[in-house]
Amino acid sequence: MHCNYHFFKMLEKPLSDKLKGKTLLACFSQEKDELILGFGNQEGDFYIKCSVKSTFGGLYFSETFHRAKQNSVDLFEELIDLNVSKIFVFKNERAIAIELENDLALVLKMYGNRSNIIAFNGNDAFAIFNNRLKDDLQLKYADFAKELKQSKEAFLNHEGNPSKLFPTWGKLPKAYFEQNKEQNIEANWGLVESINELLKAGKFYIINFRNELHLSLLRFGEVINEYKDPFYAANSFYVEKQKTSQLENEKRSALKKLQKELKNAENYLSKTSQRLDTLLEGPGNQAIGHLIMAYLHEIPKESTLVTLNDFQTGKPLEIKLKKDLSAQKNAELYYRKAKKEKIEFEVLEKNLNSKEQEIETLKSQIETIEKTDSLKSLRNHVKKEEITQKKSKIPKAEDLFKVFEIEGYKIWIGKNAKNNDLLTLKYSHKNDTWLHAKDVSGSHVVIKEISGQKTPKRVLETAAGLAAWFSKKRNDTMVPVAYTPKKFVRKIKGTPDGAVMVEKEDVLLIEPIDPAILVEN
Repeated sequence: MHCNYHFFKMLEKPLSDKLKGKTLLACFSQEKDELILGFGNQEGDFYIKCSVKSTFGGLYFSETFHRAKQNSVDLFEELIDLNVSKIFVFKNERAIAIELENDLALVLKMYGNRSNIIAFNGNDAFAIFNNRLKDDLQLKYADFAKELKQSKEAFLNHEGNPSKLFPTWGKLPKAYFEQNKEQNIEANWGLVESINELLKAGKFYIINFRNELHLSLLRFGEVINEYKDPFYAANSFYVEKQKTSQLENEKRSALKKLQKELKNAENYLSKTSQRLDTLLEGPGNQAIGHLIMAYLHEIPKESTLVTLNDFQTGKPLEIKLKKDLSAQKNAELYYRKAKKEKIEFEVLEKNLNSKEQEIETLKSQIETIEKTDSLKSLRNHVKKEEITQKKSKIPKAEDLFKVFEIEGYKIWIGKNAKNNDLLTLKYSHKNDTWLHAKDVSGSHVVIKEISGQKTPKRVLETAAGLAAWFSKKRNDTMVPVAYTPKKFVRKIKGTPDGAVMVEKEDVLLIEPIDPAILVEN
């Protein structure tokens, strides 16, 4: 109820007393969506801070204010040095009028996330503070006050619904009414009158109602503090709400990051589990190799498909063969695949366990943050766990390239010629390992260096296999792939996208690796 008509009515007289005989001496902003109004005379000064943030609109009152030397801008200059003539609250409206001489006025329109400060000349608006609400320039001064029929007869005609008569109540008095109403409509009118009397009683409470902080004119919900001075009540609520809003914003930011990481980890876990299931299902490449060797002399030359009885199930099994290879060479091909599968299985199991631990950690962090009710505790936890990071102006590699991880090593792969240049020239470091299928167009592939460690042979072979796959020699049995430290790769001015010069290289003859057998990060 901090921006409620009934609370503003409680502010009306004390605010009039404070501003009576004073002049508007300053009107400026030094924080986004905050306007400072400074009034004064020989007897003293009085300031009103008006927040029109979409997340929180409210008023703060003080007799001193220290203006910043920088990042401060003067506003509503037409009104400066004009005397205050009258202060009042528009009837049945969440708006305070500060009338000045020369028929000029400021209206503090405190409509929640549509709050604004509007300058009027007579009946017409000529300037606004919150420029997101440009339609406020069309508002008329005379239209703010609202006349409402609020009699017992009207209450009975509306079947005892107070919202029709008292839209100014807001959620707290409505909830109070719902909690205390009876079946008898006549008796409920007495409750309405009682609520209206309490709204005029001049008692102010900061309460927790449905897990949200409120300034209330009713003793309702969990009472945190009680006040008799409306300025003190408004200021206390303003400060507490700002703290709460900051806590909620920082919690939201931390949770958003953690929940994104959790989703990615769970997706990785799902893909990895599916791949492991695929490896475990069926006869496996080693068993297929054994089958081919067992029926070696029964397989016709240049076959692309053969059906053999599975040793374990006895059922017919279709086996794909490469036409240009002998049956024995096809068996050897399946044995090589089986060897890779074994290594892949071990790596996937290791990654699966690691990712399961990561998921448990993320869930624990999310639970801790959700339960945190102290801004200091939240910030300490976030700092300790390194949950939030400064936003980088450079897009992440994961958003630009194909990314795989083998034994803790990141493998980045370009998606097209222009993307290849970006990967090699902007995202690679001199000691990263750069790979490319020889003498044919294809993707640039980079193994990211781990400081102080030599890239394992299996990681190099996997990256080379991917370089072969992402080239025009994808369907060849074996492909020569060049690899070298990135420092030996340079771009010659004027060459097409993706074209580079390699000053020194080694070559690895490798079978293309289908990325489908790997789990992309």
